Amino acid sequence: EDNVRSWAMMRYRSIFSLLTSYPFLASQVYFGFQPFLKVDKEVKQKSTEITAGAATTEEKLEKIFEFCRTNIKNTDDKNSFSEEELEKLKENKKPADTLKRGVGSGIDINLLFAALANAAGLEARVALLPDRGKRLFDRDVVIPGALRPANIAVRVGLSWKFFDLGLKYNSPGMLRWQEEGVDALIADQPSVWVKTPMSPPEKSKEKRVAMLRLDENGTLEGEVSVEYTGHLAVERKALNDDDSPAQRMENLKEAIKNRLSLAELTNIVIENATDPVKPFIYKYHVRVPDYAQRTGKRLFMQPAFFQKGIGALFTVSSRRYPIYFHFPWSEEDKVEISLPKGYSLDNADRPAAIAAQGICSYEVKMAITTDEKTLIYNRAFFFGGKDTIMFPVQSYEHLKRLFDEINKADNHMITLKQSVPAK
Repeated sequence: EDNVRSWAMMRYRSIFSLLTSYPFLASQVYFGFQPFLKVDKEVKQKSTEITAGAATTEEKLEKIFEFCRTNIKNTDDKNSFSEEELEKLKENKKPADTLKRGVGSGIDINLLFAALANAAGLEARVALLPDRGKRLFDRDVVIPGALRPANIAVRVGLSWKFFDLGLKYNSPGMLRWQEEGVDALIADQPSVWVKTPMSPPEKSKEKRVAMLRLDENGTLEGEVSVEYTGHLAVERKALNDDDSPAQRMENLKEAIKNRLSLAELTNIVIENATDPVKPFIYKYHVRVPDYAQRTGKRLFMQPAFFQKGIGALFTVSSRRYPIYFHFPWSEEDKVEISLPKGYSLDNADRPAAIAAQGICSYEVKMAITTDEKTLIYNRAFFFGGKDTIMFPVQSYEHLKRLFDEINKADNHMITLKQSVPAK
């Protein structure tokens, strides 16, 4: 909101300017957190045990990350502790306390990770990051509260890697999308600015498979599975986190009915809804009456089952503000449709591929099995390549045209013709 509304900040030109500068803030954080990053006997012993057999810096970090994620319970996870249990817990005053008790806040776990990394001979520091989900950060403009101690940065060779174990659902090697692709300030002496990496499209993938049957009346029925990874999985898990299993099923039914109003879902299975690392998965049986339209001896069908009922992304002709996508993502669809008995393909050309200078790619492949009984439809799409997620107003016309072309390709229809029975 702060990026599209008018607002102002006023301050006196005085010592206040120096004390609120980002380097000064980093210095405060450095000295404030140094006692929590020191290595004591318990931490050193555990670090040696965890990293035994690790030959590289990356292997050491993976082992330490997995230990902290698996063995330390996070009190910030509201579903794991009751208020009474939280009240009974003692405050962790140092990483050794977190290690001994096996429980701590997200900050406690991050500091334990940093201490274990330092004990393994690595260089770990607290990193201050902005939240681009709230405001797009400009490090040349000092705004109180724009940076906060959010991650642990570990020097690997000549670069820094970032870790956040305080969040339940983040995949190893990824940050919250709100903290990827931003200027981070490493609290060191002296402090240093580093750009956090942005996860590529293949890290956040929606992978969908449908094994379906179409009858002569146009009803489509079969088995569906949908798998989410990366930021897409985090969003799904966060959406379903507080819901009961029954409510999660209702959420899915409602989402499908929003685009396929006649869809009937049964045998719903939802996997890894609260697992910190594994993909979020839907599985269900679906029946959609009148999916294909029948006219005389022909059936007209949209093979892009997962896109049917989805309208254009951009609907207005002009725009006042830049376009901002949260993160790069990709989609991979495999749809197999058994054709009705007595029907064959009459018109089954596929839409043309679409590409946009490495930022976006869209391709559809269609084929028919050798017995001519099953249509195979594969769709591959990604957006946000080259870390491109922000587009100026001047690009809106081209961006709208790109997504309109993709939407048109997704709505591509094919024709099935009823064979004339032999006399």
